[in-house]
Amino acid sequence: MNFLKRLFSKQSRIPRVNIKQRFELIGRVGQGSMSKVWRARDYNTGKIVALKVLHKEKTEELEARFVGLNKPKEGEIAVQFHHPHIVKTFEHGITTDNEQFLVMEFIEGYSLSYLVEAQNEDMRTNCLKYMIQLGEAINYFHQENWIHRDICPRNIMVDNAHQLKLIDFGLVVPNTAAFLQPGNRTGTAAYMAPELIKRQKTSQKIDIFSFSVTCYEMLSKRLPWEAAETLDAVLQHINTPPENIQNLLPDLNPQVAEAIMKGLELYPQDRWQTMKAMLEPLKQAYQSSHEHLKESKAKPSATPSAKPQTATSKSTTSPPRKKKAGDQTTSQTKRSPHAEKRIKKNDAQDAPLKNDRPSPKKPKPKRKKPDENS
Repeated sequence: MNFLKRLFSKQSRIPRVNIKQRFELIGRVGQGSMSKVWRARDYNTGKIVALKVLHKEKTEELEARFVGLNKPKEGEIAVQFHHPHIVKTFEHGITTDNEQFLVMEFIEGYSLSYLVEAQNEDMRTNCLKYMIQLGEAINYFHQENWIHRDICPRNIMVDNAHQLKLIDFGLVVPNTAAFLQPGNRTGTAAYMAPELIKRQKTSQKIDIFSFSVTCYEMLSKRLPWEAAETLDAVLQHINTPPENIQNLLPDLNPQVAEAIMKGLELYPQDRWQTMKAMLEPLKQAYQSSHEHLKESKAKPSATPSAKPQTATSKSTTSPPRKKKAGDQTTSQTKRSPHAEKRIKKNDAQDAPLKNDRPSPKKPKPKRKKPDENS
């Protein structure tokens, strides 16, 4: 019966595409466990695109886990997304080899996993911004009633304009009761939520957990637990509390640290209940850091080191102000030790102020009478 359904289904009527005739395959740019990705030129449009071809047997094995649930295919899901931090999918279909393919925008940039490892200037400068962009992409997913199930750095790109893009949707499922039932355990081991590992009922909070692990790694270059490749090793997520990120990064904004650690809670009810709620403290921290940066850039004009310069500029345009008896003592009591050192170095500039008191007048010599010359 299932065979007849597939035979007469809409999928069976989709025309097959010979991708070697349709695309110029310029070069391989990525390969995951379930797909291959090429940088390609689409002969129909002339545009450079990313051509993703799914591995036939592995895709069928994954879809078999959702038997009877009518899980949408990756291409059917991907073309629905329209968000600045989610890669655009222009088209999907079936190849002449009966493989699923997706035509996506080509992103010039780097994998987030590379930036996590490199911890270069880009990562140090933009890390919090990237965290917020990723959170907004996940929030969009959730608002559209999906669960990503595989948030991790290798599924994320950062383009040359410093814009983060979520690029993989192979494990995405609808946020409906049928897909939340216990039993289905799919994802990347080190980023999986405890309830997913234990094959319990899931929710969108598994994405919040994976997002928190990713943010932790973006900031610290390590996972909250010892790195693990197998599910047996990942069971430590359940039995061992994560290392507090502020132990590793004492200077990290407490709002950011607390938001991440709350997202890593063992029990879903103790985590952030929505992605939107978790984004709030991250955005507040980002805004305050920018305001602090603006203030620090504006401060040099008002720092003590600028006083001698101001004094000098004033002395060239107007005569120096005469000091009162107590002026010098008052100004000295207000100077910090650092300011005192700077002022000592600039004695030459201060000289006009120090010598502004008029010197006592010398008595004029008496004029001699003419007859005294003889």
